[in-house]
Amino acid sequence: MNENKKSIFIYYLTEFILLCIGIGLLVILLMIKQFEFSLGILSLWAFFFNAILFSFWIWKSKSKLFSSTYFLLIEIIIINSYSQLG
Repeated sequence: MNENKKSIFIYYLTEFILLCIGIGLLVILLMIKQFEFSLGILSLWAFFFNAILFSFWIWKSKSKLFSSTYFLLIEIIIINSYSQLG
């Protein structure tokens, strides 16, 4: 397998793992709330999944300061919307 195919395989494997983490997180949150889907669950899922995605992005990114500031701003907005729902 040449280098190009390896890098493509690793890219799609990483995307698949992130997708599985997102789906698993949603299922776990739904199990905790006895499978009652609500905007609060969706907001909480978005908060945790964005934290995972942005953490991965910051780890891979070269521009650390901008990424960290953007991450904190998005997380503050999501947690404020969750607290207003509850």
